[in-house]
Parts: sequence; C-alpha cells; structure tokens
Amino acid sequence: MDHLRFFVRTAGELGLRLEILTDTKSREDVERELAQQDYETLDSTVLESQELVSKWAEDSVEYLKNGRVAVPNHFDEGLLEWAMTAGRKHRWQGMIPQETLEKALQEDRSWILLGVRVNASRMAAIRERVERAKGKVVGHIRAYIEGGNAIAGEDATGKSVAIVGKDAIGATAHIYRLDEDGVRQLICEDFGLDSIEQVICVEQPGKFHLDMGMLFIGNGTVVLNDSSEAFRAAVEMAELVPCLTTETMAAKLKLQYELEEEAAKDLKAAGIEIKRKNLESGRVYNFFNGEFVESKNGFKYFITNGGPKEQEEEFEALMTREWKVVRKVIFSPREAARKSLQEWGGVGCRVKGSYES
Repeated sequence: MDHLRFFVRTAGELGLRLEILTDTKSREDVERELAQQDYETLDSTVLESQELVSKWAEDSVEYLKNGRVAVPNHFDEGLLEWAMTAGRKHRWQGMIPQETLEKALQEDRSWILLGVRVNASRMAAIRERVERAKGKVVGHIRAYIEGGNAIAGEDATGKSVAIVGKDAIGATAHIYRLDEDGVRQLICEDFGLDSIEQVICVEQPGKFHLDMGMLFIGNGTVVLNDSSEAFRAAVEMAELVPCLTTETMAAKLKLQYELEEEAAKDLKAAGIEIKRKNLESGRVYNFFNGEFVESKNGFKYFITNGGPKEQEEEFEALMTREWKVVRKVIFSPREAARKSLQEWGGVGCRVKGSYES
C-alpha cells in the first residue's frame, strides 16, 4: 500500500495515466485508497484478475514502440534453471576459485539470484488475458527475456537498441540450440528491431537483472555500477580478520567486481559510452532501478527507490546538474524501498511504462 500511495501521488502530480492491475481480493483496498479526495484529479484505471497477481509488473509484459503488446513465453522450470546455471558456469570460469564458483551456482540466493523465479510466477499468462480483454492483439517473446534484464535505449546516433543480460542470452541459446547471433535474431524479430546489431549482449554486473546495476541515460550512454572500493575494503578486512564471514564477503564482492568489468567490456565493444558510479548498496539502496517518465508539461523525471538522505542528494545532483538527464529525481518512501530491496526488487520492478498516450 505504501508503494500504491507513492505511485498514485506521483502520477497525479505529473499528470500521468495510471493503470493498476490487482486481484479480486485486493481490489476493494485499492479502490478505497483511490477514493481519497487527494486523488480526485488522477487519471486511473483498475483492472481485475481472478488470480493472484505479482507485484513485479516489469517482468510480465512488453509494450513495444510500434504500439504492440507482447508477453514472455513460459518455459519448463527445470530446463530453464539448468540452462541458466550452465551458462553462468561457462561464463564465470576463472573469476573466482572453482570450489567457490560451484558454491555460488548452487546457492544463488546467497550470491546472485537466478531469474528463473520470474518464469515460475506465471504472470505472463495473466497479463495476456488482461490485455486481450482490453482488445489488444498480444504477441509472444520467444527468447527468455525478463523485463528487468533488458534495457531499451538509443545509441549515439539515435538508433533504438536493446541491452540484454547474458543470463537471458545463454539460457535461450541452450533451450533452442542456437548460437548468440541466433538468439539476437529472435529478440530482434520479437521486439521489432531492424538488425541484430541493435541487440547488445552484456554480462550482468553482479546482479540477477541489468536494471539493478546499470542505467541507460540517453545519447548512447550507460551508467554502470562500480563496486571496486567495496571490493578493496572487503579484501583488507578478510586479511585483517580472516574467518569464513569476511572471506565469503570478499569472494562475493570479487565476483561482482569481475562481472562489472566484463559488462564494461561488452558495452564498450558495442560502442556504448560508460560512466562508472557506485549507485547501490545491496539491500540498503539502489538508484539504478527506476523508471523515466515525462510529465504532462513535457519535463522528464526519474522515479527510483528512496535511500539514505546523503546518497539521495548526491544522486539527484548527478542526474539534474552534472548529467542533465532529468528535471528532478522522485524517490519512493525509504522504509518501503528498503523492504522492497530485501525482496530483490524495487520501484523499477513494480511499474511498466507503455507508449500509449
């Protein structure tokens, strides 16, 4: 409810149209909240599902630039988990000792979460029924694309590009018996792009989704997380106080650092300009995860997770004054953001912007 109030208030202030998908059990609570006098000017629609809906709206549907709607295909859960794990094992060789790597692959919740749980939620089928009830023609995305693991933007020439995490690329390649270019072709066709050069495959920067560790800010520029300082501090602590806890923390941050470096190489090879900034701290705050919106007055804003006051101020200064990307950054309530990040998701995971007017 804290997030609902935040989105409703923000949409009302910026003149955005808000569509809320909820289930039968929760609809009464939603409508009671919307009936508050403060929201009289809000342009909103409440859609109801007979089944329970997930709070992670980002992963269940894609609103394409050509106006079409597409939902992800559902995959066999066991096959998908095997394929994604095999892809990670192949890519992560040499980044950390083999014994530690095996542990990281087996205990993903403690290291880097597998995105297969998005597939397990079965929200795509619910979203498809909702869209068809609205009269939409719904297509299907054949590659295993989780919303948060694909970032849309433009290169330096203004051409549309999609940056896709290598978990998605690797899993799709295993399932369909394709090479990387074959997977890029699938994505290109499903997203209505002209050539596979517009699909950029990038290692995830120590996160299960790209949108938890990188941010497309326009003009072919991506902000990529930089955990080098935290990694150095963890190594020093492990040397100063050697024990299982400090050594494990150092190993986790080494893997994250190595994956960030790989992501940087992939982006540079694709001609993307990179800015390195540490804009997240695990489950404490994360400013990568958010949504760009345009107000009714034509101004751009970025909506993201709240965090410590000092970090919020530093990030807003970057976005508004140094990089001149938006007019203002709007932060969600800090406690709600903290609880959300503990569940491996934030503001950007809870909303999905569309191209509809």
